[in-house]
Amino acid sequence: MSAKQQLYACICSVVALVALLVSCGKDPASKLDLSVVSIPATDDADLRRFLARLDSQAKADPSSATNRGRLAMAYDANGFSEAAVATYAQAASLDPREMRWPYLQALANSQQGNIESAVQLMEQAIRLDPTYLPSYLAKGYWLLDLGRHQEACENFRTSETVKSTSQFKLPLVLGLIQCHFELGDDEQARQLLAELPNSDLPPYALQVRDRVLRTRQNERVEIPMLNQTNSKPLSWSDPVAGAVVEFTRGLSGESLLAQKLIDGSRAADGLPLIRSLRSQYPAEAHLLELHSAALVELDRHAEAIEVLETGIGEFKGEHLLHFNLGLLYVTAQRTDEALRQFDRTLAIEPSFVQAYDAKATLLINQNANQAARETLEASLKLRSPDAETHYLLGVLFGGEGEWLQSIDHFTQAIELRPDSASAHASLALSLSEMGRIEDAFAAIQSARKLAPNDPTVQRAVETLVANDVLEAF
Repeated sequence: MSAKQQLYACICSVVALVALLVSCGKDPASKLDLSVVSIPATDDADLRRFLARLDSQAKADPSSATNRGRLAMAYDANGFSEAAVATYAQAASLDPREMRWPYLQALANSQQGNIESAVQLMEQAIRLDPTYLPSYLAKGYWLLDLGRHQEACENFRTSETVKSTSQFKLPLVLGLIQCHFELGDDEQARQLLAELPNSDLPPYALQVRDRVLRTRQNERVEIPMLNQTNSKPLSWSDPVAGAVVEFTRGLSGESLLAQKLIDGSRAADGLPLIRSLRSQYPAEAHLLELHSAALVELDRHAEAIEVLETGIGEFKGEHLLHFNLGLLYVTAQRTDEALRQFDRTLAIEPSFVQAYDAKATLLINQNANQAARETLEASLKLRSPDAETHYLLGVLFGGEGEWLQSIDHFTQAIELRPDSASAHASLALSLSEMGRIEDAFAAIQSARKLAPNDPTVQRAVETLVANDVLEAF
């Protein structure tokens, strides 16, 4: 290579290096499109006007993080989650030192199910303000949901060093209990139970406590993640997120707010809002469902039933009113009336699979197994493949001694959910009844490998041994 070529190559290398350094030094947020997000479509005139005003303010001063953040909060408060996430990101780009924007963006991401992104954004918020305890609580429970138990423990322990008040003690201690339990440190989890209040625990806390206590009887049961349980989620004081409520407008936004109040164990606060909405929008059937749900949360079940009984007379053909009324009748042990409401639900909306499930469960509890089977089989024609439905059908067929059908449904349940220890154990019992001993042995071994201490698995093993089908393990 000539001296001239060497010099040219050297210059090119330097230019490339400088370009690389410049590129690496750029803030990734600088590449973010800062064009104001288009207003989502809505039929609510009041909400349209409100969003248009905030949109105009954001466009009038496109460098204002505050205006952009206010627009994001309006989108967030009124259920436009995608627009909210994008606009929060813009606000964070315009003011990278403000923790509110990544914090609220993290919460919005979590509501969309984007938990990994939510964790990353919350870490950014914590770096900007390491004293705000709700950041640690949200991040900790998301880490638990992701199965990152060690990180969750470290996060909760770090949050203990942040100055806090008694209102945060329950979610903090409960988070520590759960992460220790998931890491297999049952003894530490049980010791932490002593720090929980003796009364007034929310349903999720009761679930966690009961599962930890059951380890004493060698009945280890997995704790459901917060987003996988039917219990109300935990809540704690959060002024930053609470400020979003002020941007609620119109029927859709205020309905969403009412639902959040109910879900956050604040039904008493939501009830006046719901009554006001019912007065303003008497033709909206879903407000009756909200009204009833708030009354149920306040243990005013008779009033909740009355609201829906009135509603089904006013709103003909609203299947959800009939369905929810049926559920309330179940709670009130008014079984025949519940079945009639579930049947009415299906007459109006034959593809509503939740009604099939509710009806089948009620029939099983009444030992009406044939009717329950027919109900579940009808639901299979309408729903996507469902492991739980096949499992229940396997149990029902097995209870009637119809082993081939039982085996078929358990097998399908396992194909859909291979980690179901109960399905493997139940399959083993059905196979043994057909004399397929080797297959039964393989099935029970799979069950024991998945969950050796699961009560269903243990009972299956005991049954197989007692019947001399298998040698004692």
